[in-house]
Amino acid sequence: MALPEQDLMNAPLTMTLLAMLALAVWQDLTHRRIPNVLTLAGLACGIGLQSLWGGSSGFLNALAGAGVGLLCFLPLYLSKGMGAGDVKLMAAAGAFFGPTDAFVAALLALASGAVLALVILLWRTHEIRVAAAGSPAGAAGGSVLMQLRKERFPYAAAIAVGVVATLWLSGSLEVLIP
Repeated sequence: MALPEQDLMNAPLTMTLLAMLALAVWQDLTHRRIPNVLTLAGLACGIGLQSLWGGSSGFLNALAGAGVGLLCFLPLYLSKGMGAGDVKLMAAAGAFFGPTDAFVAALLALASGAVLALVILLWRTHEIRVAAAGSPAGAAGGSVLMQLRKERFPYAAAIAVGVVATLWLSGSLEVLIP
C-alpha cells in the first residue's frame, strides 16, 4: 500500500502519462504519426514531475527511464521496423517510470505489438485475398506479399497497452480508483 505522500506524487504522474498516451494513440490512429510536440512535452512533464517530487534523484530516475525506453525501441527504428515517433513515445513514457518499470513497459509493449501485428497481418491477408479473388489467376500471390510488406500499423496502441499494464502491475492505477 502506498503512503499518502506517494499517492500525491503518483496521481499527477499517472494522469499525465495516461493523457499523453491517449493523445498519442488518437494521433497515430487518425494521422499515422505521433507529433514531436507531444513526445517532447511528455518527456518534459515526466522529467519535471519526477524532479519536483524526487529532487535530483527523481531527475536522474526520469532520465534513466527515458534512456531505457529509448534504447529498448531504437534497434527497431534503425532496422526500419518502427517509426521514430514510437521510439520517442516510449522514451517519454520511460521518464514517468524510471528504468526498471520502463523496461517492463517496453517488454509488454513489444509483446502486445507482436499480437497486434499478427491480428493485422491475418486481417489484411484475408482482405487482400478476397479482393484478389476477382483478379486473373496468379496475379494475387506476389501482390499479397508486397502489400503486406508495406503495411504500417499504429504502434502507439501497443505502447499504451504495455504502459497501462505496467501501471496496473505496479499498483499505480489504484491512486485513480478509490
